[in-house]
This record gives sequence, structure tokens and C-alpha cells, in this order.
Amino acid sequence: MRVAWFDAEEWEKDFLEDRASGMEIEFFEEPLSKENVDKTSDFDAVTVFVSSNLGSEVVEELQADYIACRSTGYDHVAVEKASEEGITVFNVPSYGGTTVAEHAFGLILSISRKIYEAVRKVDRGEFNHKGLEGFDLKGKTLGVIGTGAIGQNAIRIANGFDMDVIASDPYPDREAAKELGFMYVSTQDLVRKSDIITIHCPLTEQTEHMLSSEEFNQMEGTIIVNTARGEVIDTEALIEALENGNVRAAGLDVLEEECYIEDDINYLSDLEEKCDPQVILEDHILMNRDDVIVTPHNAFNSREALHRIEETTLENLREKKNPVNQV
Repeated sequence: MRVAWFDAEEWEKDFLEDRASGMEIEFFEEPLSKENVDKTSDFDAVTVFVSSNLGSEVVEELQADYIACRSTGYDHVAVEKASEEGITVFNVPSYGGTTVAEHAFGLILSISRKIYEAVRKVDRGEFNHKGLEGFDLKGKTLGVIGTGAIGQNAIRIANGFDMDVIASDPYPDREAAKELGFMYVSTQDLVRKSDIITIHCPLTEQTEHMLSSEEFNQMEGTIIVNTARGEVIDTEALIEALENGNVRAAGLDVLEEECYIEDDINYLSDLEEKCDPQVILEDHILMNRDDVIVTPHNAFNSREALHRIEETTLENLREKKNPVNQV
């Protein structure tokens, strides 16, 4: 099998050298897009990370039989178009169950104990705790949106802090609820009752902007943590909620237009066909707020998780495991 491996990093080449027997892999450092899709000719499979954009135009040009996403989310791939073209799409559903949950709690603790502010204060030469009063997690209510592997691990961590946990999910896992001691509620009840909300659901048509003005208006000083996808939150509504105090603080590993966040703000007019310039401006507003901590889509990024991604991707291509569409 000939595989075009996009978004490749140097360590991947070494890691795969002795593990990819039976495959002929060509590595490309750049993401896959409509500008370079011609490089995929004569390959049986392409594998990509979330920075690649496989919209309908790209998928239509592919001659490969398989698209292997090196991620749990696959919203960067036009899956329906892939099905029409006879291309099977795979994902890596469970590589980051502990990894992402740990990062979410890193954001929660950074907010609850003002760790980031404390570090900056010491950097300025101010070795005192004025203005750094935090709050305990014990006894607080954590609302978990999405109770798959990541959400359940977040609940396990919350139990260690003696938090009360409620959760929402369109496909509730009753056995997990009994084992881990949490209660399922509606999303509306969750946003009203939670002190802290952590998001662990995929991005779908149903979850896009699932937290918007209607939900934020029901909150009272809630903390929002998002390590899922930026589009799950309406950015403009979040800024308004931070301004009026409905949201006390936010810890965000993802943003709505994060793929373009590095582009110079002076060239937004050139990006209008790809993105929403208004949302990019709103992303910058969030990044500059003192009550928001932003990390660069880094929740997945542990050594162990990265190795699991590589191994599962190889397994998917060899054994056709974890398909997300029917061909």
C-alpha cells in the first residue's frame, strides 16, 4: 500500500520506520489542501491531521481509496462526499481519553487557583499573593458535555477532587453513570446548574454553537472549558457573556477560526473566502482577555497519545478498523 502522509513531523518518520512494514510511505510536511492535492496521485491512501482541509473539492480530486484521519474529530473532511466517491474515512477514536481530560483539568486548575496570573506576577518581580485568591473544586458542580472516553475520564478526575458531576449526552451511558456516580440531565439543566462546564463532544450540525446566547444567559458566573472544537461555542456570545458576568472565566484549547489565527490581521480581506474575518477578530479579543486562558489546540499533545495515534492509524489502514462512513 502506498500512503501519502501529510502534516508530517520529523519524529513520525523515525517512529514509523520499523512499524510500517508492507507500506510505502511518502511524507509531506505541509497540510493537504486543494493547492497540493495533485501530489496524492498514485497513492492508495492519504493520512492527515486536523490542519489539513479536505473539503468536497479536495476529496473529489483524490484517487486514493482511503483517508486516515490522525485525530478523533473528522469535521475537516467532507465525509459525505468521500462516501459518494467510494473513499473510506477512518479516525482514531480513543487515543486521547486520558490525555485531553488531563489538559481540561489543567485549564480548570489554572483558572480556579489563578496559576497563570501568579506566574506572570512573579515574572514581574511581585512576590506576593495579592489578587490571587482562588477557590476550591471540592463541592463544586462540574457539567460534562459529552460522556465518551474523554468525558468519562474527566469525570474520574472530578471524583478525585470530590466534585459533584452532572452530564449531558444524546447517547447516555447508564452503566458509566452508575459506576462513576454522575447524573444525566438535559443540556439546559446542565448550563443552569454547573459551576464549571467542560466540553467533550464532537462537532456536528447538532453541536455547532450549542453554547450560544440562550445558554450563556442562563449561567451565573460559570467557568467554561473547551478542549473539543471551537465551533461548539458561539464566540461572539461568549465574549458578551464574559462582559456581563454570566461567564466568569474560560479555558480554551480550541477557537472557531484557529486554522487562520496566525495570519496577519492586515490580510484578513484575502482570507474571506476561507474564513470569517469577524470571528478571527473575536478570537484575538478572547486571547487578550485576562479572564480567558488560551492554549494552541494542544490538549492531545502528549508523547503517549501521539504514539497511540500513529499505531492506530497504521492499524486502521492495515485492518480497515474505525471507519466513520459506509462505502
